[in-house]
Amino acid sequence: MMEPVSDTALADAVQELYAAPREEFIALRKELAGRARAAGDVAAATEIAKLTKPSTAAWVANQLARTDAAEVGALAGLGDDLREAHEKLDGARIRELSQERTGLIRDLLERAQQRHGNGLSESVLRELEEVLTRAVADADAGQALVSGCLTSAKGFAPTAGWPVGAPAGPPAPRAKPEPKQTSKKKPDDALDRARLALEEARAGVKEAEAARADDERALADADAAAQEAAAEVHRLGEELDAAETRERRARGLVATARRAAKESERQAGAAWRQVQQAEQRLAELEEK
Repeated sequence: MMEPVSDTALADAVQELYAAPREEFIALRKELAGRARAAGDVAAATEIAKLTKPSTAAWVANQLARTDAAEVGALAGLGDDLREAHEKLDGARIRELSQERTGLIRDLLERAQQRHGNGLSESVLRELEEVLTRAVADADAGQALVSGCLTSAKGFAPTAGWPVGAPAGPPAPRAKPEPKQTSKKKPDDALDRARLALEEARAGVKEAEAARADDERALADADAAAQEAAAEVHRLGEELDAAETRERRARGLVATARRAAKESERQAGAAWRQVQQAEQRLAELEEK
């Protein structure tokens, strides 16, 4: 029978995992689970192995909780104020808090973009906005955001043993655990390892599904962008065709006008010569 989970061990692992770079999550989770098991805390090792790798948006939100703790805390705190205003039917206060919520979410989205070199995709930004909005509407989601332990827009790591307040910053360099001296293996070691392997496999399935969902959202965004670009190319092509047609017509009008101008010049020259001839004849007649 497994022992009760150590809240402290699990909470420490949760904080270290969700503060670390996202690409290090799987390796670090395995290391922390192994460390707990080596320390004899098999129950904590099993729970750590279940922890889910955060989506990109959830990971960005977790980092915001560490780098912009005051703003994230203020956003989560708006939830209680809004619920109180709704209970009191205080329309003016609801409008004021709603405007504050909109401003905070916009500011946090901009900060996230700046910190990632404006490289966050539209799907990640949409999910991040959903995370921030949900933190106001749902008290548990607000606590998860403040603690920096989100796994997705609607998911978060176990809250047992979480410290109150802002999460810890990036983890300090990890020292390698001292190997545990044991005289002999416990009879249930093989069963414990099998349980841990099963939990890791299940977590792997969840992560693969989450990655697939992220890729599908990215594909949908790319497809929509491609269709929009194709429509723009088509529109610009039609405008170019119309402009070329107008240019041909204008050039035809220029050629016609040039010919008319030359003909008018020729006629004007002929008329001027007739005037000169008439003047010369008149002068000759007057001399007679």
